[in-house]
Amino acid sequence: MQKETSLRAYPDDHPDGDQPAVALNQKAYWILRESLLSGAFEPGSPLNLRPLASKMDMSPMPVREALSRLRSDGAVEALPNRAFRVPFLNADSYREVVLLRLRVESCACEKAAVMATSEDIKKVLGLYDKMLDIGETCIEEYLAVHRQFHFTIYEIARMPILTSVVEGLWLRIGPLLRASTRSRTAQDHKHHGAMTRALKASDPNALVAALRDDITDGVETVLTYLGEQGPPHLVSKDSRG
Repeated sequence: MQKETSLRAYPDDHPDGDQPAVALNQKAYWILRESLLSGAFEPGSPLNLRPLASKMDMSPMPVREALSRLRSDGAVEALPNRAFRVPFLNADSYREVVLLRLRVESCACEKAAVMATSEDIKKVLGLYDKMLDIGETCIEEYLAVHRQFHFTIYEIARMPILTSVVEGLWLRIGPLLRASTRSRTAQDHKHHGAMTRALKASDPNALVAALRDDITDGVETVLTYLGEQGPPHLVSKDSRG
């Protein structure tokens, strides 16, 4: 049975939030993109237009346009009968994404460690404390804050092109974060704690080392998960939404 998915809410403080009529396709794109980045969807999840549109209180058309845009981003895949689905990475593709994450996210951390202001550090510490408070009580909420924690650090580097590259990788890896996090929040807390201490100490080497531990610690868990899933099932007629 397909698990009910909670979509990320469109925030009031979004840059477009003060506009009286944000383009619905842009709003749908943001909500679905954030949900993918935060691991709200599992690999292979069907993305049915009508249920998604109902949750976002809009017609199916802007949702379809948002999904088409996400397909161009490599975040979703198109199926027969105009259906969409969250891709199911194979082991080789997953390893490639991990390798790329290690390279580009390390670069962001190196720069962030020497650029961080006291306000930046305070924000990161607040997100770390929030993850500790959530723990294993709600995996979706935990993963949403986890996404904020990482990207707050990367944005401190003031390298928007690099951050965009990282986002592209996370759009592909986001659905697998649930598989690598569900049973290892204690390890996550250890690595994220090391990242916050390194950031406070302005130590780029320590921050990169903690990041690498965080990324690689869940690799075997994900590879086991991928091996257990087998090939994705063919789309059913009901997936047209």
